[in-house]
Order: sequence, then structure tokens, then C-alpha cells
Amino acid sequence: MTSSDNIIYRAGVDYESRPMVVICACNLPDPAVVDYDTILRIVLAQLEQFVENDYTVVMFSGGALYRPGWKWLFTAYRSLNRNHKKNLKALYIVHPSTWPRLILGTMNSIISPKFGAKVHYIDTLSQLATVVPLNQINIPAAVYKHNLKFEDTITLPEDQQDHANRVFGAPLDRLMGPNGELGLPPFIRDCIQNLIENGLYVEGLFRRSPSSAMLKQVRAAYDRGNPVDLSEYDIHISAVLLKLFLRELPEPLFPMSVFERMKRKKDEEHNRSNKTNEDDSGEKSITVIEFIKTEIISQLSQNSLILAMEVFKLLRMVADRHESNKMTPFNLAVVMTPNIVRHQDVMQEIEMSAVSGQDKDSLLLNGSALLTLGTVVRIMIENYEAIF
Repeated sequence: MTSSDNIIYRAGVDYESRPMVVICACNLPDPAVVDYDTILRIVLAQLEQFVENDYTVVMFSGGALYRPGWKWLFTAYRSLNRNHKKNLKALYIVHPSTWPRLILGTMNSIISPKFGAKVHYIDTLSQLATVVPLNQINIPAAVYKHNLKFEDTITLPEDQQDHANRVFGAPLDRLMGPNGELGLPPFIRDCIQNLIENGLYVEGLFRRSPSSAMLKQVRAAYDRGNPVDLSEYDIHISAVLLKLFLRELPEPLFPMSVFERMKRKKDEEHNRSNKTNEDDSGEKSITVIEFIKTEIISQLSQNSLILAMEVFKLLRMVADRHESNKMTPFNLAVVMTPNIVRHQDVMQEIEMSAVSGQDKDSLLLNGSALLTLGTVVRIMIENYEAIF
């Protein structure tokens, strides 16, 4: 969003199909830097797009660092023409402090009691969800943070609890189509784009944890179907959300058959290492890259392959900047592997998630070194182009 677009913008429609206009006090700039008369002209120009018909305004008051004075608000009120006031059907002020209640109450009682009847004070986002469709509004990060002062979880009314928008724990077939025809889920595109644009040089990316409370808010917003601007949040939220998405897939990115193939290969290598006869010495070696391409990548579904290509491409970009972000392929494999593998036997899962630092050229599968899935992830990051 531009500096003006994040102060006032169009959302969806309310329950009576009237367009909703959102005003965000949290995005008002420092009045010492920006002329508020200019902001007023921008707000009025935006409202002109809607005033010929009925419309609804949602004003987020909480989280504001700067507040306009009485004089400016009085001027703004007087600048509203007849259509502005007549066609406005409801003004919802979310997280109202004493300041907006006092000013609006005074102005409404003196100037227009009729207008005052259209003003509704909303204490929480859960309460807002009862009067407008919450999932159609791009709610600023500062508003989510302010809302945490009043409630830990946003609760939707029963008739709005449509799990069709759910992202986390949803099967890839629903999100991407049976054969990937829908492409990457928008959530994944958002995360990857934000990480590429804002996170590649951030130290500890994918390793550090963000605020748990804000992580929960953003995750719930995606599951509700809310539009989300990830650039407003700590970059580590995007990284952790991506890990959570992978971890909670009903079918893991690397299916159980991968475990079985690696276990079978491990047994073969164990048996081969015990042989001493000359007949075995002539068997052809297979490189790790060949094994990954033929025995692991081939086991991925079309959707999993599309997702894996994008995720590992991102991880390669992060690893290429490890001198700045301190996230080498080894470090990335350590933090990512537990989120993309799963086994019914927890001990086996832990064992196969281990990461070896041994160079791939010395990891011949008919030699003494045995691969784990953690090591495979590391090698896939290091050799993205060769594998994909």
C-alpha cells in the first residue's frame, strides 16, 4: 500500500451488500511531518467514490500513535457534504478510547444528533465480526496487536465459521487442485514473496521465533480468509508460518514411502558392507544426487513437487546469503526437516531428521556413509538446480 492507501481504503461489502470503507488511525503520520489538511483532501476524495450510494465505514481507532486535534476533526466533519452524511448507513469505531468518544459525542450532540445515531462503538474484533464480514477486511498489524489487550482469540459468529478458507491443516488437493492446476496457494506465495523481498539477509531466518501472540493472530487471519499484508509484521512470522504450514499438512511433503526406500537402501548397504567376495566389488556406484532424483523426488505427488520446488528454491536463496543471515544449508536443514517429514514411530522420525555435514561427493550410497532425510534436505538445498 502507498502512504495514503493505508489510511483509507476499500474493503468488501457488509451484510447488506453495501461497500465498506476502512479508515486506519494507526497509519496516520506525524503531523509535524505531514500536513493533515492534505490527508483530509485524500480521505474526502476516496469517499467520493462511494457517497452516491449507501456505504459503511469501519474506523480502526486503536494502535494510533498520532491523533488529529479538535479543530481538524471539526473541519473534517463540516467538509462532509449532504451525500456523505445521508448515504453513510453506519460508522463502526473499533477500539474507541475516551478521545473519539468524547469528540464525536460532543460534535453529534451539538451539530447532528441524527448523524450520531449512525455511530457504533466496537470494543473487540470479535464484536466487529457480528456486524460486518471480518474476512473481507485487511486489518492492520497494529490493530491486531491492540486487540490482544482485550481478547486472546478472535471468535466468529456460528454462521461465519466457514472452514472452506482454512489454510493450515488443509490438504494440498483442495488448495492447489488435484494436479496443481490452481498453482501455489496464495498464502504460500505471500510468505515466499515477503521472505524474498524482506528476509534474505535477516540473521537467523527460519531459526528465530516471533511473538507467539501475533503469530497466532496472523495464522487465524489466513484461516478466516482475511487479506493479510505480511510486510507489516516481523519477518520471522512469515518464516514460522511457512514451517507450520508444512508441518500441518495432512500428508507430509516427503511421504512415508520415502522412509521405506531409505530404510531398504540402508539394509542393502549394511548387507553389502558385510560382503567380502569379489563378485560384489564390481557393482556400479550411485551418487546421492542420482538417488534423490530417482528414489525420493519420484515419490512426490504433483502438488508436493510444485510446492517442494518453490520451498527449496527459497531455501537455496537464503543459503546463498549465509554470510549475512548465518543460515547455511546445514542450519536450514536442521530447522526445516522436522516440518517436512513424519513417521508413525517418533524415534525413527527423530533419527531420520538428523543432518550430516559430510560432503555429498563422499556420500556414495554403496559406501560406508548412510543418508538420513535431514542430510537429503541439506543436499537438496545445496544442489537445487541439479535436482529440480
